[in-house]
Amino acid sequence: MFKKILSLFKTRPEIASPLTDAVPSPASALSPATGIPPRLTRGRRKKKKSDSEWISAPQEPSTAELLLGLPREYKVLNDLLVSNPKSRSGYSQVDHVVVGPRAIFVIETRNLTTGEIRGGRREANWTVSSSRVKMYNPLMQHRAHVEAVQAHLGDYKRVRVVSMVTFTNRCRISVDPAVRYVNSDEMVIYDHELVETIQRKTERLESELPETLYKEQDIQAIRDMLHAANSTDQQIRAEHMAKAKGIK
Repeated sequence: MFKKILSLFKTRPEIASPLTDAVPSPASALSPATGIPPRLTRGRRKKKKSDSEWISAPQEPSTAELLLGLPREYKVLNDLLVSNPKSRSGYSQVDHVVVGPRAIFVIETRNLTTGEIRGGRREANWTVSSSRVKMYNPLMQHRAHVEAVQAHLGDYKRVRVVSMVTFTNRCRISVDPAVRYVNSDEMVIYDHELVETIQRKTERLESELPETLYKEQDIQAIRDMLHAANSTDQQIRAEHMAKAKGIK
């Protein structure tokens, strides 16, 4: 009787592992290093991102995309190249201009990604902790762009013009507090603050100078004048860029 029972155990088929859904072969059943089946050790490894996953990672919105968040009464112009006889190239390149019901906002974008930015409003040179090279005060440099825009305003030269320099939020702004407040006409802010700051500045001007409201046709007229002053000639733009790099 005992021999019959023993013979049953010898001929019984091996049961598949519920984790692998297959009978492990004797040679590959266990990992020589860990004593764990190979498929289980592979499952414990950290998954790496493929090239396609890195490429498809979400990108930060550009300044032009951020400005789309402004109300419709604001008119936006991007990448203007306007004549400026005071410039060595004869032109000034302005990143963005926003024409609003109370003021014109002339915007310079800086793509510095790391470091702490330090400097005073009247200091010619600012420092960046991540670089040994000092940065020329961007507000002073931007004044030439503001003046170039003002020169093309025709009958609207008395419109309030606000100068704005933006940095990415991956760096740290530690500059003169006076240029961080909305009551200033020269501001240094983070790019994600741009739309809110423009609207807050407009509200402040509305409370201080209620008579400075520009109608829709005025806003459109200013926008059209600046659009007409913009040079789209690729050769002129290329020559300006070459001269600008030489100056730097």
